Amino acid sequence: MIKVNLLSPERKEVAGAPAEAAPFTEEEKESKLNTGAIIGAAVITVGIIGLLYFTQAQTLEQKQQHLQERTARKKALDEVLKTLAQLEKAKKELDKKVKLIEDLRSKQHDSVKMMDALCDALPDWVWLTNLTFSGRKLSVTGRALSNNLISDLINNLKGTGSFYDVEFPGSNRTMQGNQEVFNFRVTCKYRDKDAAKKSAAQKKK
Repeated sequence: MIKVNLLSPERKEVAGAPAEAAPFTEEEKESKLNTGAIIGAAVITVGIIGLLYFTQAQTLEQKQQHLQERTARKKALDEVLKTLAQLEKAKKELDKKVKLIEDLRSKQHDSVKMMDALCDALPDWVWLTNLTFSGRKLSVTGRALSNNLISDLINNLKGTGSFYDVEFPGSNRTMQGNQEVFNFRVTCKYRDKDAAKKSAAQKKK
């Protein structure tokens, strides 16, 4: 016997057929919007960070280049200063040598003029046995046949105008063979008479 159901047929699900997609809920929509905003913000942030990094990298490179230029200039300046210091040292050494030569030449000139003045002041029968001349100071020792001749020597030294502060500590009498002689020592200071006259004339002016 066959039975037929005449009522509305029920919907049957076919195996393997895709189910009808359910519509998105409000929470899912908000979640998707938030995710998109986060991704967009992340992209913008990465872009800004990249731009800042690129700018900072350029600035750092410029500063490093500037530092290298300043270091090279400082090195060159140090070399120049070192050369100047060497030149200054060489100049000082040269100045010392020139001054020494001038002093020696001046002393040599003074010695020659002093000897000439001393010879002019030396009486006959008076002999010098030793002479020391340093720093304008003159010390002579010698022998004479009498104290009067020693006195003449002292007066002659004063009369030249080249010797001053003449001092005579004394003499002692000795015998040289059969001859009586007097050993003496005289000290004084020497000045260039011509230079003294020029200096006096300049002061008067």
